Amino acid sequence: MKNRSVYIVLAFLYWGIQVIAQERPYLQGVCVNEKGRAIENVSVYLNDSLLVSITDENGQFALSQPMVGQKIRFAHIGYEPVRYTVKEADLIGKELKIEMNTKKHELLEVDITANAPHIAFDNPVRSVLDYVIGDDGIYLIAYRRRNTELLHLSFELDTLHALTISSSYKNLYKDFYGFIHVVSAENACQLGFTETTDGRKKDLFLYAPISIEKFYHDYAPIVAASDKVVITGRYGFYGLEQYYYCVTPTADTVYPLYHIVDEDALDDVLRSSRGQVDSFYFYAINFFPHLLYIYNPIYSIDNKFYLFDYTDRETIVFDSVGMAIESYPLVYHERKHWTGGMVPDKRWKKTMMVDRARKEFYTFFLNDGLCTLMRIDLQTGTATPVLDLSGYPFAEQLRVHDRVLYFLYPTGNNHRQALYQVKLL
Repeated sequence: MKNRSVYIVLAFLYWGIQVIAQERPYLQGVCVNEKGRAIENVSVYLNDSLLVSITDENGQFALSQPMVGQKIRFAHIGYEPVRYTVKEADLIGKELKIEMNTKKHELLEVDITANAPHIAFDNPVRSVLDYVIGDDGIYLIAYRRRNTELLHLSFELDTLHALTISSSYKNLYKDFYGFIHVVSAENACQLGFTETTDGRKKDLFLYAPISIEKFYHDYAPIVAASDKVVITGRYGFYGLEQYYYCVTPTADTVYPLYHIVDEDALDDVLRSSRGQVDSFYFYAINFFPHLLYIYNPIYSIDNKFYLFDYTDRETIVFDSVGMAIESYPLVYHERKHWTGGMVPDKRWKKTMMVDRARKEFYTFFLNDGLCTLMRIDLQTGTATPVLDLSGYPFAEQLRVHDRVLYFLYPTGNNHRQALYQVKLL
């Protein structure tokens, strides 16, 4: 009798696992390299051709409505492709771990040719840790163990100023008023210049050090600024609502700028959670990763604010105090579905850049790890390809100034990074 009860319990558990496996809405996994590090921008294809997901910065992906026997292909320009067949064991909660091997290829020869990347700054014994683009040139940190320099380059790449700094400073930050700071794990200092009697910049120095806690407290909430107000932002309801506020410099007045809600995703969450919103967060993290944290960035240029509301498919322009003055359609991030409707394009990477010199906006599309830079037409909401980085699959910290793209990329065999540049069409 006891054995019979055990068999009944085991049968019940097996049946329950089968039901969970059949009803599980998402299959999650992570792509890593030979060293176990996450790989971003891996394209995930179903049946070898249908793009269903792209890995995020943590290497994670999600597959909707998985079925036993489905064929999945993982592709990235820097790694050998991997093919995988979904097994029954994959449908009961275990996260897939896909290991990809780096392709054996030589770095491209660096030639200064039209519309091809070439080295803008390289040092045979130092590596570029970080850089920012200021109104008066490029600032970068060149690192070699204890010998670290802060350099100020012109846009013609001449070294204008140099300052030896502590090796603890590894990052640069440009605030929303254009001031530049060097940042360590303990504190942050603002950059300044001594001037000659005729007003020319002479020596570079650091001043106004503050603790890293105060630095992040003061700067992290600010997302844009004009000469009248600063814009702060926050998320609500598990990242499906986004709020922007106008704050006067004295913080005496705070008033709302805009409120964005992803209504469709909100309905999915409420319907799936059967009203138990408080207990849904864990479920959403595991089964609805694509729903969390809607992406609607805001930028300030010439005392105007540009809000790219991808959720509602429009770009809204505000004046210096937050009054809406114009709006445009925003459609480039979608594609036509076979049913006739519009759906988000999985190739679009939710990242934007601003060329403040030209007052232009850029974004990225990814295909098998191949990054294509797109220029956004503000009036029509469409985007045009201007450059592909097929030979530079691991380019980092991409920034645009005056239609020149800058990025960091490994050079040589000693793990150094150089600053590259390429003119955009």
